[in-house]
Amino acid sequence: MINYIIELYNEFMFASETRDAFSLQVVISLLYLCALVLSVFRAIKNRELFSDFLSIGVVVTKYLLTSLLMEKVLLYIHNSHAVENAQNVYLALCLFNLLSLWFLYLLHQKFSYKFGLLFFCVIKLTVGLSVAHFILWFKFVVLDIQAEHAYIHYMYSFIVLYISIVLAVVMLFPGLLKTKLKLLLSPSWPFGTKT
Repeated sequence: MINYIIELYNEFMFASETRDAFSLQVVISLLYLCALVLSVFRAIKNRELFSDFLSIGVVVTKYLLTSLLMEKVLLYIHNSHAVENAQNVYLALCLFNLLSLWFLYLLHQKFSYKFGLLFFCVIKLTVGLSVAHFILWFKFVVLDIQAEHAYIHYMYSFIVLYISIVLAVVMLFPGLLKTKLKLLLSPSWPFGTKT
């Protein structure tokens, strides 16, 4: 089972200087754009909270910008064969995620006085994503551990892919956050609080 997961990781998500990387970011970006278009249509028909529209807009913009950043980094790695120089991108991704949360909060303060379920879901998932980016950056740059502890790479890839897919699902179908599926889609922390 572990070998199968490792093979899937190496086939679809591993980027090195000697091969072209297939990026699942394109598929997820299309899902995000569909969510944004659906959100605009729902907003026009007055069937969407403005809070949800703002949350979807910020997440889609953030994801498209970070996808472009990562594609540039993958091209840099492919062309220059220098993986070590590109490892600070994880800190940039962490900071960019936190900056997007701050921007989302400011938008809500200015334009929407109601914080919807999607807003809190986006906050929780983006914080999780930021923590994952920071851990990988800390491993690569601060601790200077490159090949050892490969399980961290597998966990990182799973967490990023899971959060990206969950964000796409909840943005396409924000009503799911009102069902019991919310437990799978949005982490329930801090524990003991209701969102």
